[in-house]
Amino acid sequence: MKSIYFVLFLVIFLHANNDEILADREANIAKNLERIDSSRQELEAYRAATHTLFNQREAQILSKEKDLNKTLELISQKEENIKNMLAKNEKILAELKSITSDKVLEVYAKMKDGAAATIISELPRDEAAKVLHSLEAKKISTIFAKMDPQIAAELTQILKNDELFKETNLDK
Repeated sequence: MKSIYFVLFLVIFLHANNDEILADREANIAKNLERIDSSRQELEAYRAATHTLFNQREAQILSKEKDLNKTLELISQKEENIKNMLAKNEKILAELKSITSDKVLEVYAKMKDGAAATIISELPRDEAAKVLHSLEAKKISTIFAKMDPQIAAELTQILKNDELFKETNLDK
């Protein structure tokens, strides 16, 4: 019977000891679960904060991109306006040059040959060649006849060789 008591005592002792171990393990598991739960909550809070920050930054970027696109569109419109204005100005300038040139040519066409020859002889050679080129052949020949032969020869050479006049002669 002593051995039965001993076995019984041993079983009770082990069982009591086992209950303490189980209680300790349950306590450790409960602590670990609390830490895991706390970490999970921190992680979810971090994710929410990160997501909010990401959405704010994305909204800022989209806003800046929208502003940038508006600015680029405005610049494109202004560039197009400038191009149009430049084209208009060039057209007006060409018309003014044409009017001025036509007036000058009209003056030389109406001028007496001797006076025209004297004035054209005093002009820079390229300007004189441009004036002569625009006149009728008959008028040019009478002006050359009244001009110093050396100057007439130079102007004839310029009219003959100058690329500007070659292009214009091809157009006629």
